[in-house]
Parts: sequence; structure tokens; C-alpha cells
Amino acid sequence: MFVRKVKRGTTRNVSVQIVESYRVPGKGPRQRIVRHMGSAPEGPQLDALIRLAHRARLQIEEERQPHRFPAEYAAGLIYASRNEQQGDSPLRIPDARKLKEIKRLAVGIHEVFGALYARMGFDKVFGSRKKMAARLFREAVLMRLALSSGSRPALREAPAEHHGAAVNPDKHNRMMEALDEGRIAGLQSKVANEVRGLLDEQVDILFCNVTTLVFTSDMQDALPRQGFRRDGKPQSVRVVLALFQTEEGLPIGFELFPGNSVDVRTLKPALKALHERIQAGRAVLVADTGILSESNLDLLTLEGWDWVVAARLRNLPHSLEAKLFAPQDWSEVSEDASVTELQLKGRRLVLRHSANHAARDAWEREKTVAKLQRRLAQGIKGSGRRSRFLKVSRRAVELDQAAIDRDASFDGIRGVWTSLDRDKHAAHDICGYYGALRRIDEDFRVRKATSAAQTIHEWTPGRARAEIAIRFVAFALLRLLRYQYNCMHAGQEPLSEARILKELAHVQTSLVVDTSTLKRYLIASPATNVRRALYSAVGLELPSMTRELVAPQQPLQHESKR
Repeated sequence: MFVRKVKRGTTRNVSVQIVESYRVPGKGPRQRIVRHMGSAPEGPQLDALIRLAHRARLQIEEERQPHRFPAEYAAGLIYASRNEQQGDSPLRIPDARKLKEIKRLAVGIHEVFGALYARMGFDKVFGSRKKMAARLFREAVLMRLALSSGSRPALREAPAEHHGAAVNPDKHNRMMEALDEGRIAGLQSKVANEVRGLLDEQVDILFCNVTTLVFTSDMQDALPRQGFRRDGKPQSVRVVLALFQTEEGLPIGFELFPGNSVDVRTLKPALKALHERIQAGRAVLVADTGILSESNLDLLTLEGWDWVVAARLRNLPHSLEAKLFAPQDWSEVSEDASVTELQLKGRRLVLRHSANHAARDAWEREKTVAKLQRRLAQGIKGSGRRSRFLKVSRRAVELDQAAIDRDASFDGIRGVWTSLDRDKHAAHDICGYYGALRRIDEDFRVRKATSAAQTIHEWTPGRARAEIAIRFVAFALLRLLRYQYNCMHAGQEPLSEARILKELAHVQTSLVVDTSTLKRYLIASPATNVRRALYSAVGLELPSMTRELVAPQQPLQHESKR
């Protein structure tokens, strides 16, 4: 099979075809067109079309030789052969000019995260009777790390270069149905045990990140409910995901709540499971305002938790604003910030003022007011959060200067409620806890954006939980690898999650065939120090030598059914 160029006399373009030779008994050799790729004029367009034709030719040849190298076993054979001990002597290749590349696989993510996955024992969660489900779950987790797209159809249709074989949709669905609540709890326990081991069993502070997940479904039951969302589509079916992490950003577990509320009835069993998972005495839960209401704060205290929770200062009753803005003894903690505290509603409220935040708040308000003025001049009313600066009467809609002045009084001020004792935990320590949550939350939002973790393309609650479990395990593997690498290379610049994924994605291997002997070889991509160090972090050595790929002698089960 080869690529042929044919000049066309009418248009003066060049046609590009994929042609194969065959022999007719008694009549000699013949040629036939396998695929007509198109035509283009001489120049860069033709060169690009020829390159595309060569790539299509290799794919066609591979599809026509499934008996020699079944596609679904390609990745497994390559991973095994890359780590086989074949000696230090160089391979003898008679004529390198006869080497032809069949495919190229990105193996770094599968090898490194696969080793970490196996070490943590996630396969054991499925038991001995669910081997197929365990294998498909592992592939789903590794594909989640390898691909930037987050939808399940995109994962199924992902190119084979990333993971070796497409996933059968029916088998994938059965795997997700097998991932019940008991197995999901087992996965979380594996992650929690690994984190506790890395932190020497000391998990005293937990950070809670809250986000909303949307279903592509109109069905509601005990879990997915219609509720508020910032995109202005409250009719969508959604759940609330609470992700619990340590101060180092290592995940401990997650809980799901109905999309319309997180009340005491749903929070209490989640707290019990979380407390058993971390096995701590009296832990501190640091959270934003999305999950913890006043009734939930009372429950936390009753269950033996301390807490640091962001305060919605602008939502406080007007009767308390006088206390809030009364002269306070502010303590300077840096050139930019100062802190103070007071008692409101029987709770400890810690305030922090930042000059940089004040300037930004003022700039954002001025921008909002200017936009409202333009809209009012055009006869258009404001909407969303901008409407808080408007005053509506029967005669007109106008700017509410009193609301603008009130908003300005909060410039640069942030507050947190806490149950921690004042004698043991100073105000600046409390602000430091919440500042750590904000840093973790920013990192989590980046991961949510890159993995498209906001929309769940599942319509049954069981599959939705399974999809979130897949994403949680992938997220945990990435965080654990980053923590281990940065600990092992503390004197160097820390690696970000994006950098880790980028480096491992460039660890590739080319599968080539010697057309004269039909032997197959694996040629590794160049190895850098960072990539070697990432392999070393999970106890692996990055293969760099060219190896011969030997297919199994016995026919595989997949072949015997053909």
C-alpha cells in the first residue's frame, strides 16, 4: 500500500490517492484505489494533504492486520514490553531504512499513574468477581487524566493513541452501575489511608470546597434537584459536591448533597462518615458559605467539630452594622492587611482589612455603576448583582446612591465566623486558615475547568455518583503525585499539576515494523530529568532503550472468537 500522486489536466491540481497492489492469478499484478484523499495545487496545501494520506495509510494497514496485533491489546503489550528486562546489548536492525512507524502512543500518564493506582489497591475495591469492571474503571480514571475533554462520549471516542483501545459503551455503563455506594466508600477509604500515611496520621484541619454539578437530565429524585446556579438556569437538575482536602491540598473524600439545599438531615451522616475516615480527635473544618448554614454550624459544634466559615457581611441585619463598623482595635499583620474581631449573635467574628482588596472592590463597583448608567441611558434595566445599586419606583428606575455608599463601606473587609477559642487561636491564625482554603479553592477551580467537571453527562443517579467517583480518584492520583514529587525535590521549583500532565503526555513510544523481517520494535521518546523524576516518584524507571515487541505465542481469547 502506498500514496500516489496523479496530475489532473483540467484543473492542474494534483490528486492524492491511497493505492494497494494485488495479484490476479493468470493476469499478473494489478492496482486499486483504497481511498481518494482529494486534490490540491502544488505547494504547502499539497504537502499537507500528502502527510494526511500517509497517516491514513498507516491507520488502514493497522486495521487490516488485527490478527497480528489486536488493537485492544496494543497498549497492554506495549506497557509490558517497555518494562521487560532484555539485556544491555543493542538490538540488531539490518536496515533502518526499512523501518515503518505503525502508531505512536502516549504512555507516560498510563505508566506513572497506573503504578500509583496499583500501589493504592483500587482494584481490590471491586472484588474478585468484578474483574472486567475493575479494568474498565482503571481505564476510565487514566483516560480522565490523559484527556482534557470531560464528557463521557468524548472519552469513549478518544483516539487510540492515548489509551490503546476504545471503550465499549455497554460495558462502560455496566461498570458504572457496579460502582455502588459501598465501593465508592471503599475508594474514598483508600485515598484517606494513603493521605494519612503521607501525613503521619495527623489530619487536624480539613478544607471544604463546594461546587455545583449539573445533570443533562430533567429527572429529579432524592439526590439531583433543581436549584440555584450562577448561570441563571435554576431549572437545571444539579447536585452539590463537597470536596474535603487537607492543608496540603490532598483530598480526603467527597460528599454529595441535593442540589436545592444542604440541611442538617443530609449533613449529619456525611460528617459521621468523614470523621471515621480521617480518624481524628477534634478536627477543624474550614469552609466557604456554600454548604454551612447556622443550623449546620450548631450541628458541627454538637458533633465535636471546630469550624472556620466565611461570613456574608453584606447580608447581616442593618441592626448589627453599627457594631460592625464601630471603632475597632485593628492589629497590623502585614504592610497591606490588619485584623480585628468582635462578638456578634453569640459567635466570634474575625475581620480582615486589605488595602489591595479595598482598591479592587472600589474599582469593580465604579465599573458596575458606569455600566448601569449606560444601560439606564438606553432605557434598559440592570440585572443580577448590579440591581442592588438600583432603586425602582412607579415613575422611574434610578441609581440608589445610599446602596452604593453602603457597599463602599465594606471595601477591603472580609470576615469569617469561627468556633475556635480566642486564647489558643489568634485572629491572624484564623484568617490564615481561610486564606489557605482560598488558595486550594483556586487550584481546584483550575482542575475543574481543565477536566470539565461541571456537567455530568449521565441521567441516572447511580451513574452520576460513579462518574464523580471516577473524577475524584483521578483528582486524588494527580494531587498525590504532585505532593510526592515536590517532597522528593524540595530544593527545586515545585511542579504544578498542569506541568505534570504536560510532561507525562510527552512520554511517548513509537511502534515500528521492519518490513524485511516483520519484527516490531518500540522506540522511546527523549527522556528529560523531570520525566525521569516523575517516574522515580512512583518507583519506576523511565525506559529509554529501543526494545523488540514480541506478540504472545498463544492466540488471545479475542482472536479465537473471530
